[in-house]
Amino acid sequence: MKKITALSLSAATYLSLAVPAFAATSKISVNPCSTEGGGGFDALCKLAETGIGTIIQSVITILFIVAVVLALGFLIYGGIKWIISGGDKTKVEAARGTIVAALVGLVLVFLAYFVLNIIGNFFGLNLFDGDLIIPSLAP
Repeated sequence: MKKITALSLSAATYLSLAVPAFAATSKISVNPCSTEGGGGFDALCKLAETGIGTIIQSVITILFIVAVVLALGFLIYGGIKWIISGGDKTKVEAARGTIVAALVGLVLVFLAYFVLNIIGNFFGLNLFDGDLIIPSLAP
């Protein structure tokens, strides 16, 4: 009970002492893709204009497909090694290690897919469906 009281008291103190921040009230226009050139983002602006987003999207998709196929191939390879081990402990352990490594690789590939989706949705990028459109900062 003391811990809950101390925690709630410290949270209330922390939140009550917060100083409000005042944002700028005037509109500030930031355009890194200016028509005059000279900006530091010219290469990225050209990248967005040329449709290279589709190429990036295709490369990411192909890499995920290759990674999943390789992981499943190693999983099958480990299963075959286990079957033909003949009960030898060292061969069974080697096969088990191959299967575990393949499963860990498969889990990592799926986690990378979900993390990329979450980050893409956070920044407004769609990495796997349709055309990849790189958003611009132009008003």
